[in-house]
Amino acid sequence: MASSELDHNLDNYINAFLGQPAAGDRGELERRDKLHRFFHQIIDSNMAPTVFEDEASIIGHMQKRLSKNGQDARSALRVSQLWNLLKQQDPKYDWRPILHLLSDCSIRGLPPSFSAATTTSSFFAEPAASAPAPSEAAFSGASQAFGMPYRSNQQSRFAPYGSIPRGAASHTPKAANAPAGMPYSNSPQAAPPTSAQAAQPASEQGALYLHRELPTYDDVAEADLLQDLIYVMQGIDGTYVHWNRLKLAYTIRPDTRLSRPTRSMVASLSELGGLTKDIQGYIGQVEERGRLFEQSFCTELKVEMSDYYKLVAEIESRLFKSPRTLRPGESPLGVTLRRMFNWTIEARQRLRLMATAIAKVQEGKGGGDILSTISTLVDDGDPFIHSFAQRLLKTASVPFNDILVRWVTDGELADPYREFFIREREGRRDMFWSEKYIVASDMIPVHINREMTRKIFQIGRSLNFLRVACDDAEWVANDGPRTQIVEGSDLSDPSHLESFVYRSSSMVNARLMSVLKEKFGLMGHILAMRRYLLFEQGDFALALMEILDNQSDRTGKNIMAHDLSAVLSGAVRSSNAQYESQDHLSAMLLTFKEDNAKQRTWDEVSLMYTLTAPLSYVVPKQALRQYVEVSQFMIRLKRVEHKLQSIWRRQMTEARSYLRSEELQRRKAPGANGGDLGGRGSEDIMRQAMRQSAIACSEMVQFFHQVQRYISLNVIEGAWGEFLETTGPIDAADKTGDAREIDIDKWNEAHSKYIGVIHEVVCGGGSGGGMGFQRNLAGIFDTAFQFINAVKEMYSERTLSSRRGTSSLGSPSPSDHSLQYRSAASGDSASAAKHASSVGAVAARFKEQVRNIMRVLSHNTASDLQFLVVTIDFNGGYTDAA
Repeated sequence: MASSELDHNLDNYINAFLGQPAAGDRGELERRDKLHRFFHQIIDSNMAPTVFEDEASIIGHMQKRLSKNGQDARSALRVSQLWNLLKQQDPKYDWRPILHLLSDCSIRGLPPSFSAATTTSSFFAEPAASAPAPSEAAFSGASQAFGMPYRSNQQSRFAPYGSIPRGAASHTPKAANAPAGMPYSNSPQAAPPTSAQAAQPASEQGALYLHRELPTYDDVAEADLLQDLIYVMQGIDGTYVHWNRLKLAYTIRPDTRLSRPTRSMVASLSELGGLTKDIQGYIGQVEERGRLFEQSFCTELKVEMSDYYKLVAEIESRLFKSPRTLRPGESPLGVTLRRMFNWTIEARQRLRLMATAIAKVQEGKGGGDILSTISTLVDDGDPFIHSFAQRLLKTASVPFNDILVRWVTDGELADPYREFFIREREGRRDMFWSEKYIVASDMIPVHINREMTRKIFQIGRSLNFLRVACDDAEWVANDGPRTQIVEGSDLSDPSHLESFVYRSSSMVNARLMSVLKEKFGLMGHILAMRRYLLFEQGDFALALMEILDNQSDRTGKNIMAHDLSAVLSGAVRSSNAQYESQDHLSAMLLTFKEDNAKQRTWDEVSLMYTLTAPLSYVVPKQALRQYVEVSQFMIRLKRVEHKLQSIWRRQMTEARSYLRSEELQRRKAPGANGGDLGGRGSEDIMRQAMRQSAIACSEMVQFFHQVQRYISLNVIEGAWGEFLETTGPIDAADKTGDAREIDIDKWNEAHSKYIGVIHEVVCGGGSGGGMGFQRNLAGIFDTAFQFINAVKEMYSERTLSSRRGTSSLGSPSPSDHSLQYRSAASGDSASAAKHASSVGAVAARFKEQVRNIMRVLSHNTASDLQFLVVTIDFNGGYTDAA
């Protein structure tokens, strides 16, 4: 009968475990034939057993089956314990096929003929067994718990943990005094069974051993295998081990038959080739990209790989011994597989560490993140990993330290690949301070804290600002931070770097603030903005208001740019501002809020202050815009107050004129004094209107005066005091020095807070929920201007009426005088009533608006605003009227 490929493979499988049969042994041939038929029956049965995904599921299934068969809980526990012992033999080995086999055999059992045939066969024949070793005890208990017999076989040719000796069907036990590494001696016949073995049941003698799935001998000579591994360790394919592109690792060719110990050591040594391939591939990629930090990191990798290649060369040189050095009977192999395995243990650890570091570096963003990644390995408690990572970190930090030292000593950023944590923004080279440089937080190494990062950033910016914007490169080169480098100090050391950064920070910040204050007059400009934009200079404010009142008849397109310049220059010449520094005066500019020429009015003007370089880079534009908005409100407040004061002076003048005119009328027209009710009524109405307007004007003057006093004394003066307390003395040339370290950012923060507090109170809209006088007083401003216009119109009408009456009284005919006077008195009465009604309505609306403002102020928690309510309503006039 022709044999199929399956039959041929089954015969090879049986011979691999049992060895070649002895010639003429019919019993052995029949036994193998039964095994062949038994295996063939299993394959042809087409059974579809349950396949579990993991080993724990198989063990759980077996424990459930024991419980169903009436076994006690101890049997299930015993299965779990024996499985743990079995797992400890090789945790990485896949035990599922063997566990499936044991489970199926425990269900079906072995054929009786198969068990009986094995009782006298050399397949299970063993010499007398002693007490089993722990590993054998694990296998023995596992076989019995899984429903299969097991025989102790300490001296069997099959070791329980896969150290399977090469040989044929039968072996004699290893001699007690045999040297290590020598193979067992073969015997053509098995040792006869002892009486103890014959007394055992035949089923116990039919055990299958778990390790028989692997071959028992190597098809490749050790010398050829060692020569192959020399190439593999260098990342080159060999004859028996090649690169598997699917697994991305070196694997043994499928047609190569190796025992389990040999296969395990070959796999471990092949791992060196895979790691070498990965490391060399990464080094090649970095050389193509050309980044400094990665190149420095690869420099140390190349040093480590050079040491590794030296080790490989040393092993290769010892691979074969010279025939002249061989002793009688000594093998020509100078290196064995196990020696190669032991010699490369430390090299394997280093390559694994390098591969781990490369993987973490590739996961990061490069640059300073590389140093952070390596620093995590430095913190490892393993001395080997710690020392290896320190060497990597020291070499990889070289370009970082070079860039850092140049930045903190010269203010130059030499970072062509943008790997440093400080970067120059594209298109912002003209913005020398606020927007030229930024900090990339993801590139900051872990050994540099937040405060130190801020100081490093500040030192470099300040040095660059001194060199480029302040024209102070000589100080940077001769007296700068380079003088703070202590001889012999290593700035790559974090402790030395921190000490240097803190010393340099104080020096550079003091120099920059000194240059800005002394050479460019920074605080002088801030004082000028306070005096003129916030109208703390009283005579300048009064002169400007008078000129604006004289120009009030011109609006729209009639107001030209030179008119604004003339107004400002006139106010300067009319006040002590003419003695101000020319730099400050030239920085002031009178402008309109709206760009539309048709909407221009003198109520929309504001003062603007322009700074030149380098101060324009230091003071933010947002702060200058806040100054302009505050000045616009202050101009309107000053104008209202000035107009009300003008109205009050006119009221006093008109009142005196009115009294004199009444006295003249009584003297020149004595007949009209007796019983002329029309003339007397118009006089009373006019007198009442004048009195009412005078009271309303006084109330308005007092209200606006209190608002201005609060803004000037409480808000501006208080914020100015806090600003000076934060930034130090105004005189930067103070010989006593400033004990506090203040830099441009801190100065800007204090200045922005100073003008921000004023802007929030005056204009509102801030996050702090300020008063916002500009928003709340808009209606009162309109009411005040309406009152001013109404009073002007009233006094203009009264003046015309008085002139008409005077001209009538001057006629020589006394008979016509009475008729003309009655006609004039009748017209004056109607006009006086209209003006009195208008003034009264405006005054009443003003009081109601003031009450609303007081209601808003009373709900504010600020104590100074509560005091403002008291000063406005000092006599209870608003609360009593309510």
